Amino acid sequence: MTNTRKAVIVGISVVVLGVGIYFATKTNKNGKTLLGGKKKYIDEGDVNLVPVFSAKQKATALYNAMNIYNGTDEQTIIEELTGITQNQFGLISKTFGLRNYNRLLGYNTIGGANLPLKTWLKQELSTADYNLLRKKFPMHL
Repeated sequence: MTNTRKAVIVGISVVVLGVGIYFATKTNKNGKTLLGGKKKYIDEGDVNLVPVFSAKQKATALYNAMNIYNGTDEQTIIEELTGITQNQFGLISKTFGLRNYNRLLGYNTIGGANLPLKTWLKQELSTADYNLLRKKFPMHL
């Protein structure tokens, strides 16, 4: 065999081997390869990633959105409660507990009373926004 022929055979072998490896490790929509294995990594944009729910984090974010001197940040309240279930809202409300609220000034100051999340939301949100939340969380509001 000539050197040229050997080089062609080696070149074709490398290409065939490379194509074989590519198709053997390529994953389908379900993340399985032709060999039946699953992905060993998570794509950056994987839709299966679910953020971990934290009642403490949500309660703190709601408190901060209502405890500002320039007025209530209604948008943050709605965003924090989007995608929350009845049970999760119950945990948030329980975690929020009773916090000092001054009905006259509308935020946490001296002379307030310890009130639950339900009262904070009712005082800080518009009637329309509060009623939307009441429909979403009827067991707790």
